[in-house]
Amino acid sequence: MIPQWNKKFDDKLILKNLKKNLLQKNISQGKVTSKFESKVSKFLNVNYVVTVPSGTTGILLALLSLNLKKNDEVIISDRAWISVLNAIKILELKPVFVDVENHKPVININEIRKKITKKTRAIIPVHMGGRGCDISKIKKVIKNKKIYIIEDAAQAFGSMFNGKYLGTQSHIGCFSLSIAKTISSGQGGFVVTNNKNLYKKLIKLKNNGLIDIKNIFEWGNIGLNFKFNDILSTIALSELNKFSYYKKKLINLYKFYNDNLKNHSQVQLIKVNISKGEIPQYIEILTKKRQKLFKYLIKKKIDVRIFYPSMSESKMFKSKIKPLENSYRFAKQGLYLPSGPDQKKKDILEVIKAINSFH
Repeated sequence: MIPQWNKKFDDKLILKNLKKNLLQKNISQGKVTSKFESKVSKFLNVNYVVTVPSGTTGILLALLSLNLKKNDEVIISDRAWISVLNAIKILELKPVFVDVENHKPVININEIRKKITKKTRAIIPVHMGGRGCDISKIKKVIKNKKIYIIEDAAQAFGSMFNGKYLGTQSHIGCFSLSIAKTISSGQGGFVVTNNKNLYKKLIKLKNNGLIDIKNIFEWGNIGLNFKFNDILSTIALSELNKFSYYKKKLINLYKFYNDNLKNHSQVQLIKVNISKGEIPQYIEILTKKRQKLFKYLIKKKIDVRIFYPSMSESKMFKSKIKPLENSYRFAKQGLYLPSGPDQKKKDILEVIKAINSFH
């Protein structure tokens, strides 16, 4: 079976450093995690980095840090992973769904204007598949309004837009380190911000409301144990060192698919603007015959994955809105093809051959 995602970790370096850190008892969250946070801070040119167990946790902590109240409205892109909606549900906030652009699955800024009310407290644009939302335009839309921006950059580490890294252009950016990401620690994530006050809140929220567990004179505000650890940080550091390699491989893979599928009558590759600095996290296509193509490729022993439903389709919220046109199209026609920096060229040729033979 040709895998849907293929990436090789630097096993020798990871095992070497794991052995060293285990001998030095660097196991829980400690100096190795601090080193990783420092390197990410330098890489993204952002003041503060807070590691967390997952990108999902990052979204939850980001919302918690804003002191939002029950039924406050949060504008979200209708195309996002369910973690965004889960966090909103847990905090008893009200989601306001916005359609995506016609040609790429990122929030339609023109539609944001129509959804802002007196209850709007935050906007969560999602940089899907490494594609950038124009944060500068969103800032203009909410100028002079007390509305926070949380960038969901789970699928966009290292991607750029207008010369700046995605996830670093707003109040808070949330990243994932799960297995099918450009850099990974198996599971994990981190939150970034340039705001010192938000940083202090995030630190307390991930540590049971405390700053220093060795000097506790009174209990702090609400918080949970969302700490990272030095074992995962050891893996993440080796991955960060390989970022340039991964980036080059992902871009070359995208170009290869694009060159071989651009004239296909039934399949449309969802574009990524490499010239602007976007990195194609995955290889994604649209086809009106998705289910038939899905079954055909699986039968050919090619592992593929359909796009998940849009946020507004979730049963958690009894949404009365009609399906959002562009979002609905992506949800019903989207398909992930074999992706990842270490896909074998011969395997990708087999994928392209199978798609071209599909009728």
